[in-house]
Amino acid sequence: MPNPQPADADVIRQTAARVAVELHDALRAHGHSVQVVPEPPSYGQPYVTFLSPLREDEARLITAALAAYSGARESGQPCGECRSIKQEWATAQRGGDREGAAALAWSMGLHQRRAHT
Repeated sequence: MPNPQPADADVIRQTAARVAVELHDALRAHGHSVQVVPEPPSYGQPYVTFLSPLREDEARLITAALAAYSGARESGQPCGECRSIKQEWATAQRGGDREGAAALAWSMGLHQRRAHT
């Protein structure tokens, strides 16, 4: 499994920290006090965690926001590079190429961070 370069890992950690603050602030703006913390990077992706279970109203707020969110691609069509990486990953998986699949998962994480955030 490929390891991130120190600069990439730092960028991923900074992204996770920023996303945790943004999510916390967005929930707070709606009157909710939910603790969100950054997690260590995994496969080139930033992660955040809720420190406690969400109440129903908090979960419904997030669900409604996601349902209303159209994303960056107004056309609704998937990104061509995402589609290509997914196809290559699936081929590697079917062929039993675990190292190749792991490298492609890492590539997808880097691509998504660079192109879609």
